[in-house]
Amino acid sequence: MEGEQQAAELVWLDPKQLRFFKEKGILRLTIGEERSYWKVQVYRCFPLTDPDRYISVRDAMNREIGLIRDLSELSPESREVVKEELERRYLVPIIMRIMSVRERMGMLLWEVETDRGFRRFLTRASQEGIEQPEPHRCVLIDLDGNRYYIPDITTLDPISFSLLKRWLV
Repeated sequence: MEGEQQAAELVWLDPKQLRFFKEKGILRLTIGEERSYWKVQVYRCFPLTDPDRYISVRDAMNREIGLIRDLSELSPESREVVKEELERRYLVPIIMRIMSVRERMGMLLWEVETDRGFRRFLTRASQEGIEQPEPHRCVLIDLDGNRYYIPDITTLDPISFSLLKRWLV
């Protein structure tokens, strides 16, 4: 029908037909005996709430090839390669402690201890800088788009919790 937009149909990939491997550091995919893709990219549809399920597989032009329902259904070799790639893409420091938060001209300067060491970064003092995908989870997004994750704000020490709570809506 002219002028109407059609919704894209989900394509579920059969994990038994998939073989992921790296060639010269580049992720490749073969599907059975019929197709092969070079420079494949993998993305989590739900990176925080369901990181090992619903994986989008895209070609070099960023067109979706299809979805994998669950990484556990892949062969051990393919699963390991895909998990490595996902970990590299979603390298997000986990905040263990908040040492200080200072407001400056509509920005917040955070000093935090993460699972990867001390970090200092700026976020906007508005809703753009802090996301809560679920009531007890929190993601801080700095001005460069880097993400810092707090898996459960209720497990923070009292000082960290009070510093964070001031900026939560």
